[in-house]
Amino acid sequence: MAAGRWTELPGRLGRELARDLRGLRGPERLAVLGVAAIVVSLLLPWYDAGVADLVKTGLGSFSWAEAAIVLTCVATVFLSLQVGGGYIPPRPLTEWGLFAAAGIWIALIVIYRMIDRPELTIEVPFAEFERSYRLGWGIFVALAGAGVIVAASLQSRRRLARSRRKRDDRRERGG
Repeated sequence: MAAGRWTELPGRLGRELARDLRGLRGPERLAVLGVAAIVVSLLLPWYDAGVADLVKTGLGSFSWAEAAIVLTCVATVFLSLQVGGGYIPPRPLTEWGLFAAAGIWIALIVIYRMIDRPELTIEVPFAEFERSYRLGWGIFVALAGAGVIVAASLQSRRRLARSRRKRDDRRERGG
């Protein structure tokens, strides 16, 4: 009996996560789509050597920067699920401010990785060649995903401003 609870746990968590994702509204759903683009981009070529089809993916060049991106993505999905479930961040924090901070932070890390590219060293007998990788198209997908998260923050801010205006209009009419 007790083992049944543990074996059912992954399926139950998966169903609950799917239910929570379906219940997300516009800005939260947009932020999760941006995170999905970033996570997929880690599997795509971020760097291209330009010779012999040598590429490096985001995971292939995993460092503190990619770890910070993944951690920020996890936090963004967690925030989206919490806000979608009715959680309101404590003042002075707002949902849109946290989404904006996450998107801008990820964009800054990706831009840093664009500037600080890994070196390619090819060793052959009696010679060693070094050259920088060129940027691959996957890193631009990550940058676009960060932009989508920032767009989610702008959409969330507009929704908050509309709800405040409606509340103020109701107060004026009622009082």
